[in-house]
Amino acid sequence: MQAASEAPGLASSINIGAFNLGNAVGAALGGGVISAGYGYAAIPVAGGLLAAAGLLFTLSRRPKAALAPSAC
Repeated sequence: MQAASEAPGLASSINIGAFNLGNAVGAALGGGVISAGYGYAAIPVAGGLLAAAGLLFTLSRRPKAALAPSAC
């Protein structure tokens, strides 16, 4: 909410929309895994790969920490 301090309602609605989009993408991925013939056991593997990809994306977009000035 810090990034959207002037519009917390908008930030909240975008958060809910992203959650619902994640549910839809996960269901589609699971259906795709099953229809590709990998079976039910491959669904957690596909979900784990998707979560790992999301984590890598998030970490790559993270701002770099500012270096503290050294004391003279």
